[in-house]
Amino acid sequence: MTTIPGAWSNQAWWPQDQQPAQEWWTPPQFARPTVWPPQAPAADWQAPAQLLPPAQPPAAHEAWLQPTAEAWAPPAALPGPPVIGEHPPAPPTGQPTAEPPTTEELPLPVDRLVPESRPVKVSVDNNRCHIYGICQQEAPEVFRISEGGSLHYTGAVPARLAARARQAVRCCPMQAIAISDAAPPGARRRRTPAAERPAEYRRIVVAGGGLAGLSAAGRLRERGYDGELVLIGEELRRPYSRPPLSKQFLAGELGAEDLTFRADDTLDAHWLLGTQLLGLDTESRSVELRGGERLPYDGLVVATGVDARRLPSTPVVSDRVRTVRTLADAAAIQQALQQARAHHVVILGGGFVGCELACTARDLGMEVTLVVHSAPLLRRVLGSKLGEVVGRIQARAGVDVRLGTRISHWRDTGTGLRLQLDDGELLEADFVVLGLGSVPRTEWLRGSTLDTADGVLCDTTCHALDVAGRPVPGVVAAGDVARWPNARFDATPRRVEHLIHAVEMGQHAADALLAGPEQAARFTPVPRFWSEQHGTRLQAVGMPALGERMEVVEGSLRTESFVATYHRDTATGSQLVAAVAFDRPRQLLDYRDAIGRIGPMPRTLTSRRRRR
Repeated sequence: MTTIPGAWSNQAWWPQDQQPAQEWWTPPQFARPTVWPPQAPAADWQAPAQLLPPAQPPAAHEAWLQPTAEAWAPPAALPGPPVIGEHPPAPPTGQPTAEPPTTEELPLPVDRLVPESRPVKVSVDNNRCHIYGICQQEAPEVFRISEGGSLHYTGAVPARLAARARQAVRCCPMQAIAISDAAPPGARRRRTPAAERPAEYRRIVVAGGGLAGLSAAGRLRERGYDGELVLIGEELRRPYSRPPLSKQFLAGELGAEDLTFRADDTLDAHWLLGTQLLGLDTESRSVELRGGERLPYDGLVVATGVDARRLPSTPVVSDRVRTVRTLADAAAIQQALQQARAHHVVILGGGFVGCELACTARDLGMEVTLVVHSAPLLRRVLGSKLGEVVGRIQARAGVDVRLGTRISHWRDTGTGLRLQLDDGELLEADFVVLGLGSVPRTEWLRGSTLDTADGVLCDTTCHALDVAGRPVPGVVAAGDVARWPNARFDATPRRVEHLIHAVEMGQHAADALLAGPEQAARFTPVPRFWSEQHGTRLQAVGMPALGERMEVVEGSLRTESFVATYHRDTATGSQLVAAVAFDRPRQLLDYRDAIGRIGPMPRTLTSRRRRR
């Protein structure tokens, strides 16, 4: 495993009075299209930087969403999303109708955590942590990356910060952080009283045994839901972290048990593992299981995730051609590579999975050919300039990168694979791994009333919509399978496939299910993702694919250590849609809260830019 620069230090955290002030931003005022019916403006609110007690006790109908009096939580509902431009086009049939634009702040998912009443203890596995800085994004009062690149944290976390520390554990890509209650033996974590939960939700079914489903189930219990909770998973394992499958797991650095999520305690839920979903009947409120059995539900969370994409011409019957999506896939690849004593591996796909597989194969001493239809690498995610940087990193590590190339013919020779490229060249390979992206797992929803074009279509609150654009009673969606409009950017529904997104959307979907379509808040996260390319840490906040132009604001592309920002023009000004960092995790932290901002950047960012 590549050694990450910067020594570890488990020092105590700095005093609370020395914490840097957090800068909140307010989006500019959007023009109100004349097509919207007049509505009374919602009360403005501002989320403070620290948890504070509410000024007044919550109303009775909001009690289930409110923590106890010793901690603060944002209001249960927020107005609709801002719309970029003065006169947005009418949404096509089946698309959610955007609500009137507003001017108040868009909260982050961390602002809606359920406070805890007891302190906790945290510890970090130095051998597993790659210092991506996700923990500092989630709990800056607990974790901090120093100037030298080492991680400092406090082991004893007070109760008022326990929820943030637990969220950092959930979002850690390497599952390197352990958390335990510091309470006396037998004490239990406090949960929000369940007196105000909807009485009709006697049973809630979570369709999907991945991280989004686990996150939703955990939030339901945190909110005080004490009814029957059923989780249905197609795999035989409890939820685990998937990003390491193409890296640390294949390389043998982590085992299967190391990947299991461990942030939450017992859910008091029924697990139906190894169970395939075959259908959904929204009228009778039931899901169909393999064998024809029907499981009734009162509330449903759709979190079935995605499946690996395959090529129509791929010889699927060959054991030498594999995809990597599940733990079983990765274990099969690991075993096949060992049995075949593979020396030359061909990887199809220039996205993150393909590039990370190439890194792992090179670390194992194999010859690697990366066949990519587009050019350069990661172009769809990061754009051409940063994609060229990734290409240089791969080539320098010895990867044979073939851009703008397709495989036109496949042949399994019995001892290997013979691949013909579209330019006529032949490649002899011991093994081929497909890293061609993913497709939503919605086949079981065919025949239901849900809109499943490129995932389950949702409104701004995560409630699933039918083909007529109406919320389906008692159904929400979360994770990779969900397509929804993020008001931080615009009113276009999109899917997001990142680990942190699965955590945050699962939690929000649970809140939305209990609140109902009319009272639920909008889901307005800042997407975040990361990768590692032959020892270079790549991290991003926002959605770089939305950017119309890219600018390097710190460092330089030549040194391969920089921060780049992505912007696009709107009717009201230039909008910051993303920031990407190569080997600068600490510098990237300040950009998260500015994502979606229109107009001048915060002073803290512009001053740093002038000093670079």
